[in-house]
Amino acid sequence: MGTRRETSIDVRKFILRLFKRGKSYREIAKIVGRSHSCVQKIIGRFKSDGLIKNKSGRGRKSILSDVTKRKVLKDIKIDPKLSAVKLAAETSRIMGRSVSAETVRNVIRHAGYSSRVARKKPFISLQNQKDRLEFAKSHQMKTDNFWKKVIFSDESKFNIFGSDGRHTVWRNPNTALDPKNLHPTVKHGGVSVMVWGRMASNGVRNLIFIDGIMNHKLYMDILNNNLKESAKKLGLDGNFIFQQDNYPKHTARNVKMWCLFHCKQQLHTQPQSPDINVIENL
Repeated sequence: MGTRRETSIDVRKFILRLFKRGKSYREIAKIVGRSHSCVQKIIGRFKSDGLIKNKSGRGRKSILSDVTKRKVLKDIKIDPKLSAVKLAAETSRIMGRSVSAETVRNVIRHAGYSSRVARKKPFISLQNQKDRLEFAKSHQMKTDNFWKKVIFSDESKFNIFGSDGRHTVWRNPNTALDPKNLHPTVKHGGVSVMVWGRMASNGVRNLIFIDGIMNHKLYMDILNNNLKESAKKLGLDGNFIFQQDNYPKHTARNVKMWCLFHCKQQLHTQPQSPDINVIENL
């Protein structure tokens, strides 16, 4: 049995052009290299419906019923993380016949869904969710005068060479080794530097470079030598609110005792709440 040959749109238009010129079905079939029945169907469809191409929806009928399709979409709506393989296995069990994963994917795509990589969200415990909500409610009515007194602080790492992230380039095929398309690297990942900075509503202060491993003693020295000076230069001498995150070096007992004597007011942020510190955006 011969394989069916698809007739392109251009060939269909050429067949109709020959027909309008008065050519017979057999003459057209001989010219375009198609069977007599094929030419007859194309011309007949054009006469009845005015269509050049086949109607949409023609072809093999889906083995899934409308009820089964609705169930697949319902499962996806309940749990978007379900894979097509698992859905196909469950559908096969219910129907008592084999259903491929691609069939399930076609149903899902037809409903307007697309497969995408899920965005990441840090896990936050229920207790920390409650604490964060209470913090937000207790500070939502604070005035501008309150926030203008806050000194935000944080540590950050900067790479001297390279980056920790992924690099992409726009390039043509077979140009991967073009020097413009290469990302240079060094052995052991390059060099980085850790800095400590602070900011307020009216400006920022100089970065403090951290030599060696950060511990609570080194952190206390940084605070003792820089915090009050920064407050004075920011116009908040003796009247500032100090904010720091819950990094273990910040919550050490010695650091807490130092802050009690040297920082009259503190903004205690809740655990798992880096988005509260605006210096993260700086």
